[in-house]
Amino acid sequence: MGLDLVEMVMRIEEEFEIIIPDEVSVTLVTPKTVIDYLMSRPEVSEKWSRDYVTISVWLIIEDEAGIDRNDYNENSRFIEDMGMD
Repeated sequence: MGLDLVEMVMRIEEEFEIIIPDEVSVTLVTPKTVIDYLMSRPEVSEKWSRDYVTISVWLIIEDEAGIDRNDYNENSRFIEDMGMD
């Protein structure tokens, strides 16, 4: 996992007050996989709505990758499609 992705995971952990294990973080390859994972965590899903999680994740991705949300979709891959490393 490259620096861009590590920083993104760290921001997500900070935003949602969780720790994402390394073995899980390598499986988070699209915005959808990140959002689905977060919503599977009770400490996230009991505190925030799916809409909030989705918007927050996209804002983090936009900031970390320097991309426009409208250029990608929830199934776009971080490395192959968004150019994150």
